Amino acid sequence: MDALRWILLVAIGAAAAAALWQSLSAPPARPAAEAEVIAVAPVPSKLPEAASAMVAAPAASPAARRTVAPLPATRPAAPRIGAEGYGPHIDRALTGDDAAAAWEAVRWLRLCASNEARRSSLETARNQGISPEMMTQMMVEADAEARRCQTVTVQHRAMLPELASRAMRAGVPEAVSAYSGAVFAADLTPAQRQQAADAMRRDARSGNAASLLGALTAHESWGLSDAEKLAYLAAYISLPGHPEAKALLDQCGIRFKRPPTPEQQAAASRAGQEIVERMLTNGQPDQHDTREMTCPSIVQY
Repeated sequence: MDALRWILLVAIGAAAAAALWQSLSAPPARPAAEAEVIAVAPVPSKLPEAASAMVAAPAASPAARRTVAPLPATRPAAPRIGAEGYGPHIDRALTGDDAAAAWEAVRWLRLCASNEARRSSLETARNQGISPEMMTQMMVEADAEARRCQTVTVQHRAMLPELASRAMRAGVPEAVSAYSGAVFAADLTPAQRQQAADAMRRDARSGNAASLLGALTAHESWGLSDAEKLAYLAAYISLPGHPEAKALLDQCGIRFKRPPTPEQQAAASRAGQEIVERMLTNGQPDQHDTREMTCPSIVQY
């Protein structure tokens, strides 16, 4: 089990860690077009088992139903980052046409954007007596990350949406979450919003944990229905090997416009189970950097 999951498991059982998570939960400012607050109902803590006939899930658009050629199972090794830091490698990703390199650049930009807050949270946890040795080691790693981020410029950060869009169009899992978190849907054309929404559905149906979390927390302006999100929620909390799921859901404060009925909950439970079973049957590895497993709506770029 990687280090971050240990932190989550320890933090869940420690009252002191509650203040730590809360300190990282303030959402970024939104333009007025997306700032409207809608009265919503909380998600039920547990979805019941299926008890009636399957309710038809909302149909995806033709673009979402098209088969996307998967990326190669083995990716080229990531470049070794030396004293030059991430900057020159991001430049090469920008001028090239390699979707894998574009996604690598997106990951670096996201890690650099959150590294300072991550190090601060680690220091706070250590000062509160939570796994001091582990926290110290992770602080050392965060300091090394900060040095690699020193060559990342404002111009690099401004290119995150373009790089994420390239990766999204190539079918890279999780890329749409990065893209939707870096732009405002109201600023896009209808075709661009539809492309992103189709990618959210495609990736969420694959059973990828980060993609499920991104889809079920997506702003309503992306057009995903409550029925779809409820199914993604059911799948997410059923994923094997993700003890951090419930803690993240509590942090994200998932909400729906109106309370789902028992029938809708049962249908969502079945649909979610189908997603999980499909993922397990296909043997798709759910690999992602857990340092990025935070609520998409509160990650600041």
